[in-house]
Order: sequence, then C-alpha cells, then structure tokens
Amino acid sequence: MDSQAQQPNREHHFYASTAKFLFHHSQHGIVAVRDPIKLTDAERYGLTPILLYGLTVAGLPIRWLTFSTIRQRRSLRDVLLKAWKNAEGLRGMPDILRVNRYLAQADPLLAADLARIGVRLEVADAKDKTVPASLRSAQDASGWLLKKHDPVDLSLIASVEGLCLDAHDDHDWRASRGPLGLSNRKLEEKIEQWLELPMRQPPSVPLADLEWEAGPWLSSWETSLPPDQPRYFRHDGMSGRTWLLLGEDPSEDIDDDDEIAVYEEHDNTAEVAKNLVACWPNPPKEVAAAAGITLRQLQWFTSERAGLDRSARNDLGRLLGIEYDERMGGYTPAGPYVLIARKAQAIEAIYQEISGGGDACPCELVPAQGQADPSWRYVLINAHSTPPTLVMAPRGETITERLPDLMMNYEGIRPVSPAFYRDVVTTCARACQTPIANVREMIEFAKRYERHWSDCAWLPD
Repeated sequence: MDSQAQQPNREHHFYASTAKFLFHHSQHGIVAVRDPIKLTDAERYGLTPILLYGLTVAGLPIRWLTFSTIRQRRSLRDVLLKAWKNAEGLRGMPDILRVNRYLAQADPLLAADLARIGVRLEVADAKDKTVPASLRSAQDASGWLLKKHDPVDLSLIASVEGLCLDAHDDHDWRASRGPLGLSNRKLEEKIEQWLELPMRQPPSVPLADLEWEAGPWLSSWETSLPPDQPRYFRHDGMSGRTWLLLGEDPSEDIDDDDEIAVYEEHDNTAEVAKNLVACWPNPPKEVAAAAGITLRQLQWFTSERAGLDRSARNDLGRLLGIEYDERMGGYTPAGPYVLIARKAQAIEAIYQEISGGGDACPCELVPAQGQADPSWRYVLINAHSTPPTLVMAPRGETITERLPDLMMNYEGIRPVSPAFYRDVVTTCARACQTPIANVREMIEFAKRYERHWSDCAWLPD
C-alpha cells in the first residue's frame, strides 16, 4: 500500500492580526509591551502598530511568523508560499489550511487559488476554538522574540524587516533542535513524527498577488482591554529589545542628591478584594453594583489590570470591610463576614489574614440536638479578641472536605445549643440577601455574643 496514502491529513492554521505585543517606535525601533495596550493609547507613546501573519501546525507548538507595516500589507499568497518553501517545521504545503471567517472574507479568491495547488481552504466555525488559540499563542510568542538582527536604521520598514529575520531564525532554531524539554512525552512523539514527514514543496508557478481587505477584525483583541495606566520604556539587555512596561518609571523615584530610591507603600487592596469577592455569598456582578462600579471594572481591579478612582476604591473597601492595618503595613479583611467556601486558595488566604497567620481555633458548628442544615455546614473562625466570621461550606463538595487542611489549628466538630445554631443559620441567610447586608448582619451577630469572644478565642457550646 502507498505509504503516502496512510499519512493523516496535514493541517495548518493561518492567521493575520495587528500585533498585540509588538510596535514600532522612531527612537527605539521594535518595542515590546508586556501588557497589551489599545492602539489609540499606543499613539500617545509614539508607537506605530504592525501586522503579524502566521502559520501553526494544527495541534502542535510549531509556528512560523512574519510581519509587515500596516500600510504595506503583504499578499496572503506571498506569505503562504514563502512559509511553505522556507519554514522547515511546517514541512511544506498542508492538505488543509484552516482560517477564521474574517480572513476568508478578506480574500474571496484565496480558496480557488489554493485549490489549484492542492490545498483545501476550510473556514473555522464559531465553535472551533483551535484557530483563535493558535493566534493567541503566536501573539504571546511574538513578544519574546530575541533581537538578533540590527536593522540598518530605526525606520519603520527597516525595523520590521529585522523583526521578520528574528522570527524566521527563531522558527529555524526550534525546528532544528526538535521537541526538547517539553515534559510531555506524547506531545514530543507527535512533534518528532511531524518533523519526520517529507517536505511538500509548493509549485514553482507563483500565485497572483492580490490585495486583501483589512478591517476592525485585525485588532479585535483590544476591545476587552482595560483603561490604560501609566507606562514607561525600559531596555532589556537579555532580549535586546526595549519594553513598554506598566507603572511609574523607577528611575524617576531616585533623588539626584543621594541616589536613594523612594518607594511607595505596598497597596494590596486588589489582592484582598479578589479573595473576598471569590468567597462573597453574592455574585460578583451584584458586588460591583453595590460598590457603584461595573462588573468589568471590578474584574479589572481585582486582576490588577486597571485601577479605580479614589471614591470607587473607598466604596468597594467599605463594602468588603477592607481596612488598613498599620501594624502589618497593608490592607486586610477586617470583617466580620459570612463567606462561602468556593475556591481553596481564596478561603485559605482570607483565613490567614483574619486569624493573623493561624492564631485561631476554627470549628464546625452542629446542633447538640436535632437535625443540622442539610445543604450547608457552618464553620466559625474565632481569632483571638476578634469578631467572629462564619464560613458556609456546601455539603458533599470537595472543598468542604479540605477545610481542615486549609484552616490552620482546625478544631473539628463542636456541638452547640440548638438556639445558637438557629441564630447562626438565620444570620447567614440574612447576610446572603444582598452584598451590603453581609458585614452589617455579622456586626449585629458579633454584638450579641461580644462577651464570649472579647479577650479570648471563642469556642461556643
């Protein structure tokens, strides 16, 4: 039997996009950004966008990239033929070239031209996430290309040409060394099998260089970016490139007289808020609305992708019971709270903060007589001389069984009077009604039992 017929279909993913992490600057040449920036914001830093084109072997971390200026876009056919002729890792022409619908619509004649040389163009449907994933990986990888080719000058065209050479060298180097150090033997075997395939050189007859239609889809990645924050340029000796980084330029904090850096206090509000929101009884959208901000603003803030103005920041802090601890030199969850155990890392972090590093004897409360709540288990966090916090843990969930490991000095199950248990259950129910009710109801709960927890670690009975 013909061995060629036994080979599976070769498939490449083809994409074009405005580069997400690479721009041109008149004084720095190609500049990399660590955190994506909107094109309008990039202009304020003197950055000019460039286009990225790429081919990825379907299902494998093998890609070939090239670039162009926005005004002098490369023909898609030229990109494909050059890649299939020169990129060792692609092994020549595929059987199938998969693209997104925008690229297919941008060049309606591409499918017919490719069919003439034996390549079938397929358009990924909306549920197909493989082509977008290949593009995302290519965007991420492009920002870390080592600078090996110094352009003849720092002009846009010369800088892009040098970047193309860097990208092609990177592909050749990776293809020649094979799948080293991936810590995934199955993937390594697939890469080895792919690289052993014979080359399929494209025909020598060139395809017509036709224009293709650009559009907003090329920079669709910028629609989900947060508002821009201060940035500064910093040259990286290892990669050889200049980076545009988030934050204030550290060199501006140095006093010329004594050259001692002046540092601002560490503001960990976003980190504390992230853990609290993950354990708050109400959905993040309701928490955001109660603080007077949008869900996206809350997500950007807690992921430290964007800040909040002082008023919104203070409102969120008051809602979540976050206060500044001068002794610790940072912000801390002051509580008291009703929390729901959903994410192990978040509940463990909050417990460590509330208990001062484990200085508590948390215990599960159960009624001494009668039936316990069939849906929830209730854990009391009883840090010394601190208003109590209650954690609701869903019965039967893995995280509930892990609570003894997540909470240092866990005391286990503690029977309490039915009246007290009912008060715990009722308080939690009221605290869960709205984001604002949480701290308010728990403050009232703490007042009712203040004599039990004041000046001690409360172990109710």
